[in-house]
Amino acid sequence: MTFERKTLTATIVDDNDLAVAGLETLLTPYAERVRLIDVRTALAHPEDVDVVLYEPMQQSSYSASMLRNLQSAAEAQAVVFSWAPADMLPDNTSPYLSKSMTAAQLVVALEDIVSGRGVPAPRVHTPAEPVEPVAPIRTPQAPAGSRLTPRELEILTLITGGLTNGEIGEELGLSINSIKTYIRQAYRKIDVERRTQAVAWGMANGLVADAEPVAV
Repeated sequence: MTFERKTLTATIVDDNDLAVAGLETLLTPYAERVRLIDVRTALAHPEDVDVVLYEPMQQSSYSASMLRNLQSAAEAQAVVFSWAPADMLPDNTSPYLSKSMTAAQLVVALEDIVSGRGVPAPRVHTPAEPVEPVAPIRTPQAPAGSRLTPRELEILTLITGGLTNGEIGEELGLSINSIKTYIRQAYRKIDVERRTQAVAWGMANGLVADAEPVAV
């Protein structure tokens, strides 16, 4: 069976016109995989936007305002796109992609973020600080034919368990924008529009996380 790849729609909020023009040129050979639109078009049709790339370094008040407007109007994933290293960024809650990436690497990274495979938000650790692994949440098997990714299934299970978006973000170590993106993708796949419908779907399909053993 041939897999049909979804064309992603992205926009970029960057005060450097050269950076914007350069990104447009880089992505031209990959037009079937990533469609780049300007921020005004994105604001006019926020429901079409999958990813909002932005440069946080020396951001003007205009760009900051545009970014806020996009984040409030769209449920797209916000992604830092910068030359600066991760440990110098003012915002370390969004996924981070470096402008030093090749076009091919950038396209794959964007597809991973939107698909749910994800690029983790950058976190700064000193050399002496151990990085603690995140314990996975045990979730049921995805219902046959649902096409849910493991992360989408995990989040639907937590929704079914009554957690809010903020609580899910804290549980999984993800930004609220990432949680909204996964929820939006999951809702499309299970054909629901509201949280109450998602909970009902989860209950009907047995999405109840395994309970931890209780010490006695």
